[in-house]
Amino acid sequence: MKIIIIGGGISGVFAAIESKRLGHQVTVLEKKDRILKKMLTTGNGRCNLTNLDVSYKNYNSKFVTEAINGFTNENFIDYLKTIAIFTTCEGNRVYPQTLKAQTVVNQLLEELEELGVEVITSSPVLKVEKENNKFTVYTNEEKFVADRVVFATGGCSSPKLGSDGKSFEILKSLGHKVTNLYPALTQVTSESKDLKSISGVKVYSKPRLYIDDELVQEEEGEVLFTDYGLSGPPILNLSKAVNIKSGNKYIKFSLVNYSDEKIKDELYNMYYMLSHYSLKRWLTGIIDKKLVGYICKNLNLHQDIPMSNIDEKVFEKMVEEILNHRIDISGTKGFDTSQVTLGGVELSQVDEKTFESKLVKGLYIIGEALDIDGICGGYNIQWAVSSAMMMSRNL
Repeated sequence: MKIIIIGGGISGVFAAIESKRLGHQVTVLEKKDRILKKMLTTGNGRCNLTNLDVSYKNYNSKFVTEAINGFTNENFIDYLKTIAIFTTCEGNRVYPQTLKAQTVVNQLLEELEELGVEVITSSPVLKVEKENNKFTVYTNEEKFVADRVVFATGGCSSPKLGSDGKSFEILKSLGHKVTNLYPALTQVTSESKDLKSISGVKVYSKPRLYIDDELVQEEEGEVLFTDYGLSGPPILNLSKAVNIKSGNKYIKFSLVNYSDEKIKDELYNMYYMLSHYSLKRWLTGIIDKKLVGYICKNLNLHQDIPMSNIDEKVFEKMVEEILNHRIDISGTKGFDTSQVTLGGVELSQVDEKTFESKLVKGLYIIGEALDIDGICGGYNIQWAVSSAMMMSRNL
């Protein structure tokens, strides 16, 4: 069969490789000047491929179950070996052995060439029509006829890398419904001007998102201060709720790395035991040195004041500032920097085993183009690949 795959991202490329291996004639149409652009940015350039602990609970819907059970994380790791991509782990996160996304991209490009997959870049798709069981795909310069068409077009995230959401209009023209679209897995912003002084500081903590003083979500991991707000895996996971919920939003977390329930008692013990220390020296043993001036400014305290000059009420306030530090949130960085899109084609319109449209026979929709999003940690690439593999094996 002649297969047209629209989109040269992760799901599109794996769909192309597997479909070609199964004997189909495959053409990939990519709007940008090269394929797999977005993959180079994943995992901060290291490419977090998957996770050792994958279940439907890592996603927004149980719809993923058939795919992630049909092509598991272990299947993915083994499949990568057939393309000479070997992996390593950091905790449960799986990366290429080289810790470089470029390695994965290079090997995938080699595989596409070796298999003879036709890849046409700088070729945005403008329209798709079906007549007499054949599809006609129109690009800016030519048209293609195919037996099957696969939309591996992504969502709206990182539009500079290719997925700008325009493909949803084509899917709508074919009768599909698309949910509201929001950026997910993106950085959060704050109007606090003091954050510039501590940009780059990292702390391992458990950030908690509050909206109108109600706890909405808690995550755990490395929080990164930036000049515009906060970043890091747990913050990216919180950003989804920041985008879809309204109200007064703020995030609280401890500035003490790996702090536990005992830390408050330990701080009080140090307060009495080291009363002869200056505030600066006392704080430097607890939090990142760059945070000392920031905290002192927030509390309106001089860094050189002796701890003995700080009464218990002020100290109590300082402990609260350290262990439950609050950052008011104004929003997120939006689609420009988001890793994934919240929303997509309504799941009820697609078969969860084959990914064939229930409205247009012979048309398939995979990956981020569907209303599926996973948390940070390799889950979205796993979904992209699992859906691509299941689709290819059910053409």
